[in-house]
Amino acid sequence: MSVHVSELTSGEEAAWRTYVDEHSEATLFHSLLWRDVLRNTFKHECRYAMAHRDGAVVGVVPMVAIRSVFFGRSAISVPFGVYGGILADDEEATRVLVEHGRGLARDVGASYVELRHLTPPPGLALPSNDLYSTFACELPDDPSEVLGMIPRKSRAEVRKARKRGDIKTDVGPLELGEFHRLFALNKRKLGSPVFPRSLFWHLADLFGDDCNVLTVRHDGRPVAAVMNFVWRHTLMSYYSGALDHANRLSANNLMYVAAMEHAVERGLKCFDFGRSRKGTGAFAFKKNMGFVPRDLHYSYILAEGEALPQINASNPKYRLAQSLFKHLPKFAAEKLGSFVAKRMPV
Repeated sequence: MSVHVSELTSGEEAAWRTYVDEHSEATLFHSLLWRDVLRNTFKHECRYAMAHRDGAVVGVVPMVAIRSVFFGRSAISVPFGVYGGILADDEEATRVLVEHGRGLARDVGASYVELRHLTPPPGLALPSNDLYSTFACELPDDPSEVLGMIPRKSRAEVRKARKRGDIKTDVGPLELGEFHRLFALNKRKLGSPVFPRSLFWHLADLFGDDCNVLTVRHDGRPVAAVMNFVWRHTLMSYYSGALDHANRLSANNLMYVAAMEHAVERGLKCFDFGRSRKGTGAFAFKKNMGFVPRDLHYSYILAEGEALPQINASNPKYRLAQSLFKHLPKFAAEKLGSFVAKRMPV
């Protein structure tokens, strides 16, 4: 029988969860928990769709409509996520879900739909870019073996930090004020909008024990921290922040080694370091930690006459905005950042 597509209703959420749970290419960002975080934090319009054949689910695509006076209208799969896109059993399901995305773009007046595939579905043929790479590795069975996985220079930095008696790490639930202060400092330094505190509160609340924060402390004070998520057998280190002098303390190298060790202690098998844009300091740092980049090919359904969007820090148009955010006072950066982030296809 042919494939038909319908938008997700509350009565079909159990079927969505089952399909995502059983699909080998599903990611954290296909989870309905991620949708609920976006709804609760930003009130985004979530237009998730399921493909059916003969009563069985054969594909899904999570899509969120973004309306912005700054960036126009778009649909993203998914905002604030580095993966997403279409999950499908076969080429027919992929094709029908792409056509549904094209119809959604017309419906909301979007100039494009961005599909952030970690692994493209069968038969996908859309324009794409390769600005980003992701980084992941298999983990050993014993946490004592983690340090030996990383290159000599980075290993030396971790050992240097651990020899100091005034630097410690701990893992625990989100301490919102403490974590957000470090995160906001990093965002301002990069000239990026500061995400609202409510985003992190909702993430911790909805993901529960599958969300934690690893913090590096110097003389008991936090100098670096990273929010981690557990998805299947993987620990994903995602949002992070650090004080300016954290590098002098080797805190960042220590933080990610400690995160990997924590993952092994939890019985997890993989570590996902997340995406970075090529040519950035974050990209170089992950390579220097021994991770091999894997290209992400984000795919686009474009409205007629539209070119691939260039909404990233490499676009000269955004240098003025970056300079503004770098020099705003902390309070103003957080207030303005929350307003802008809701209206950005990030």
